[in-house]
Amino acid sequence: MNYKNRVLLLISVLLLISISYMPVYAHDQARQSEYSCLIEAVYFEAGNQPFVGKIAVAQVIINRVDSDRYPNTICGVVHEGPISEWWWDNHSKVVPIKWKCQFSYYCDGKDEEAFEGKTWNDSERAALIVMNGMIKDVTEGATHYHADYVEPYWAKTMNRTVTIDNHLFFKR
Repeated sequence: MNYKNRVLLLISVLLLISISYMPVYAHDQARQSEYSCLIEAVYFEAGNQPFVGKIAVAQVIINRVDSDRYPNTICGVVHEGPISEWWWDNHSKVVPIKWKCQFSYYCDGKDEEAFEGKTWNDSERAALIVMNGMIKDVTEGATHYHADYVEPYWAKTMNRTVTIDNHLFFKR
């Protein structure tokens, strides 16, 4: 490889690395909101997973957005589930009905508190990489996943695609 090609390769690698550490500078507020929803879901659903597990959870969400079975936005997928009409009618507050959401952290009744640090930074990077299509789908098209210590009713009707750490991934 000649000097010019080495320099171009080095620049490409450095650019790719810098992009993966950059925050999203959205062209509009809607894209920034979508990015924030993806980070939130990755952080709370895969915070204890290796980086590839965070990538996989983000890809499941994007796979759902791309499916006609789910909402067509990241926030719509992440926050999908019924809400309490009483809370909405009396307090104009969206309160999901406990254990009825697509993603358990969103409606488990617990206050979610995110902390700055490696887990948050990795969640941001994973969301950015997946949202911008910078990596092949490691889930092989999965739209569902669960931890290996639970047995959801739907798992028996789907095809397992991959296992990453203690998360099992599925598609129809």
